[in-house]
Amino acid sequence: MSGFAVIDLETTGFAHNANDRVCEIGVVLVDGAGRREHSWTTLINPQRDLGAQHMHRIDATDARMAPVFADVVGDLTGLLAGQFGAPACD
Repeated sequence: MSGFAVIDLETTGFAHNANDRVCEIGVVLVDGAGRREHSWTTLINPQRDLGAQHMHRIDATDARMAPVFADVVGDLTGLLAGQFGAPACD
């Protein structure tokens, strides 16, 4: 069995049609035996109100200082394509 990626997203809300956006992404790459190979996480500046902060516990100041999604999408796609060029948070 080959490995896989586990992806966790935190969002500003639950309605895709209400302009809710991603505010944090976490990825863990797992090998075929279930062992963690690599992990990566980043806050994302959603460029809007964070919504229900009591749900995700992300501080608005931290989110404002975070990169926008366009700034990390290359690292994320590279990571998911098997190229470990994204910065690690192990």
